[in-house]
Amino acid sequence: MTIRVSEAEKNVMDILWQESPLSSTEVVEKLQSQDWSEKTVKTFLNRLVKKGVVTYQKDGRRYLYSPAIERDEFLADESEGFLDKVFKGNMKELLATFVENKQLSKDELNYLKSLLDDQEDKDDKERDDVK
Repeated sequence: MTIRVSEAEKNVMDILWQESPLSSTEVVEKLQSQDWSEKTVKTFLNRLVKKGVVTYQKDGRRYLYSPAIERDEFLADESEGFLDKVFKGNMKELLATFVENKQLSKDELNYLKSLLDDQEDKDDKERDDVK
């Protein structure tokens, strides 16, 4: 999919993933800490609609906005983009960078080990099923 969303637009998406549908006024209220005007938020919403990641429906005189993609799908796409952009798609280099620079806590390392073990188990099972 690879749709680029700015950090500000992602803040709007985060609100919509938490609760939707919402009007632009409601989004502004939930983003009070950003101190954005309703016009700014509407601009972000319109950009997100054009990018196909937000949908809207008319409700009387206002529009109600909802995410068009799931948060997990968005994060997977963003992660792939980051991996491609920063590490030229090299997952090994990404992991090595985090581990070698002690960017991961012990809990995070244990979680990563668990994920890798689970993936290895799935791969083994698939190989056994093919035989």
